[in-house]
Amino acid sequence: MSFNIGLSALNAAQQEINVTGNNIANAGTNGFKAAKTVFGDVYAASVLGGGGTQQGSGVSLQEIKQSFVQGNISFTDNTLDLAVNGEGFFILSGEDGISYSRAGAFGTDRDGYVVNSDGERLQGFAPSESGQATGGGPLTDLRVTTGEIQPRPTTGVETIVNLDAATQPSSIIGTTYITNGGRSGAPQMIDVGAGEERLNGYEATALRVVGADRQVQLLDVPANASANAVSQVFAGASGVAATGKTVGYISNLTVGDPAAAPGDPARFAINGREFEIDLGQADWRDTLVSDINSTLSNLSARVEGTSIEVTHTTGADLNITGGSNGNASITLQGSERDPSTGEFVATAASSSANVWDNEELVLGGMIEFTLDEFVELRSSNVDSEGVAVDPTNANTIFGDISQPDSLDGVPFETNQFDPTNPETYYRSTAITIYDTVGTQHSLAMYYVKERPDETGDTNMWSVYFQIDGRDVGYDPNSEDGLPVPARYDLRFDDTGRYDPNQPKIEITNWYPVDEGGRRIGAGPVPGDPNQAETLTNSNFSIDLSQMTAFGGDFSVQSNNQDGFSKGQLTGLEVNTRGLVSARFSNGQSRVLGEVALANFANPSGLANLGGSKFAETSESGAASVSGAGTAGLGAIQSGALEDSNVDLPTELVQLIISQRNYQAAAQIISATDDATQTIINL
Repeated sequence: MSFNIGLSALNAAQQEINVTGNNIANAGTNGFKAAKTVFGDVYAASVLGGGGTQQGSGVSLQEIKQSFVQGNISFTDNTLDLAVNGEGFFILSGEDGISYSRAGAFGTDRDGYVVNSDGERLQGFAPSESGQATGGGPLTDLRVTTGEIQPRPTTGVETIVNLDAATQPSSIIGTTYITNGGRSGAPQMIDVGAGEERLNGYEATALRVVGADRQVQLLDVPANASANAVSQVFAGASGVAATGKTVGYISNLTVGDPAAAPGDPARFAINGREFEIDLGQADWRDTLVSDINSTLSNLSARVEGTSIEVTHTTGADLNITGGSNGNASITLQGSERDPSTGEFVATAASSSANVWDNEELVLGGMIEFTLDEFVELRSSNVDSEGVAVDPTNANTIFGDISQPDSLDGVPFETNQFDPTNPETYYRSTAITIYDTVGTQHSLAMYYVKERPDETGDTNMWSVYFQIDGRDVGYDPNSEDGLPVPARYDLRFDDTGRYDPNQPKIEITNWYPVDEGGRRIGAGPVPGDPNQAETLTNSNFSIDLSQMTAFGGDFSVQSNNQDGFSKGQLTGLEVNTRGLVSARFSNGQSRVLGEVALANFANPSGLANLGGSKFAETSESGAASVSGAGTAGLGAIQSGALEDSNVDLPTELVQLIISQRNYQAAAQIISATDDATQTIINL
């Protein structure tokens, strides 16, 4: 009996050494789970024997129990190296059927299937037809595509921006007014030798400026003030901009000094600058024009027929004198602006002077006013000091201002939308869109603050669209069907939120073209908004329903569209939920599948198949399959492997203990042998 007890002890110790040794041998095996031996004592059964007299019959191995404690996770450079952080097993399908493992060293075979080193395929859930993760369904072999992704045309654009409600309208409305119908003063001949002053002949007057706020400012216009000086008087008035200009015509120029020698050049001065011109030359007018243009600031000249037009661009008086050694006789004509062309022409009013005989010519100019909306000029009978002035005096720079329409301006509207002029719109944004062959195009959006409508709404906007700098609007009444400017009204409620009752914005007249202007891809279905969701034409919709018009800075919160160009596979990603996604060179990402995990009611009941794989048994219970991070399953860590959970120091100590147990068991047999030998020797 003692021999049997010793033999069972030796056998148990040997089994314990085997299990411990196997643990130590697999300390570097990915996904390996350490095991331990579970022993039980053995007693011979006896119907009549009592508990106090039973002798043990040795020991027996009851179970080799696997430990499924989490192993450490080591990181790698392979995206398809996967580790389960928590509960769960990878599901593998091979020639021998389904197996389960914690070892996640995967790669791809020649067909793109995700496999382990034994060629067994990793199981997961296929994505939906739209490419979204399902989180369940029938198990399938996970496969990585290696092809390219086809292009998708843009069918929808969504933009979320805030437009500053406090912004002033881009367009400017006002009036322009030209003094005295655009006529200059009459040229004055001044005999300075007789003591006359150099005056332009304008008489004093006064005007009232009525501002947009209906406040009145009375401004004095001094006598003999130049157009430039008068424009400075009005520069201090709110809502008024004034620019002076003086234009005169030298219609006759001769050498008039009797003391001049034959062939002497004509000598005179304009605004203090002296000129000497040989009138015997056929092109003397061109020479004089060139000299004026090159020597005097704010003064320009050009030949007009047989006359020379001289302009002071800021409205100073034209003053023609003899200078230091004048000898010329000069005739100067006044000017008048042509209301249809804006060009100046000479008037019949003229004066002549012998500049060699202390005679001079003085010509006053005119003023062009730009008045803001609701700003007016009105006549006055008195100046700011209460001194009477005569509004009917035609000799003022304004002429007779007593007539009802004498100070009426010409209405204008500026800053009408022009995509090449940023002054005509508030802000612009751009987004890349794609045609049916995947070519990129730029969709530009221009936001314009509109003027209040008849209801007084001050938060009205419009938006214009262009693609690659081309109009894309559709006009159903157009005879040629060519694109027109695409303009849409934008309305907001009193809280600055987009009015949802506005019609949808549909682009239905865009013909994609390349850089050379040649059409590419599919064209539009003109005017048909129902085609925006299809992929066989260039129609698409624009959603601005989330935009706002709050007070505050302009901001772009998002600019999205659903198209893309073709792309090649550039990489893979596996997230913590086990979603396997492919990245493409066009920036797109596509879900290829979802790694499935299995768990068991009793993992210790799994059958060990080797290769860090297990098989389902009746003791383990049926596999419960779900996605990572659900149903108590762990998360997936990509680019990582789970190490063996063997604790080497513990196993080495256990190996020493098992060795001691083996030696002790051998002593049982040795002692029994000695006792038996003694009995034999009796």
